[in-house]
Amino acid sequence: MPDLTLHHQNTASGNTAESEKGVKSTNKQSHRTCVRMSVQDYELLKEKSTAADLSANAWLMGQLETNRPVLHRERETWEVVRFMDEAGREINAIARNFNSGYGTAEQLRRAVCLLGDVYEQLHKVRKKGYLHAA
Repeated sequence: MPDLTLHHQNTASGNTAESEKGVKSTNKQSHRTCVRMSVQDYELLKEKSTAADLSANAWLMGQLETNRPVLHRERETWEVVRFMDEAGREINAIARNFNSGYGTAEQLRRAVCLLGDVYEQLHKVRKKGYLHAA
């Protein structure tokens, strides 16, 4: 299992990056992340990236697009998931009432309020660093 200790460094502002040697580049990439891995894992990375005819970096970026990493869910993320589940059930019940012609304005206000509460809860968790909390 690779040691996924990440080192993240913001190397630029805007679209101009400055390398460690002080040479400016117009590359739009402005962040660098270092992933430590074993020799075996690095060989596997080279094999897979070569087979895909991509650089190791391009292959890893492609993997991130399709295989989002699963974040360890701390207590607060589980609470948000539970809250979203409960709110979703209540919103669905309100939607069923409206679809059958029995919905009220008060129910609609309640559904909008619940959606706002879900947004607030997710926003709090995302501020703690869980950008893909779900």
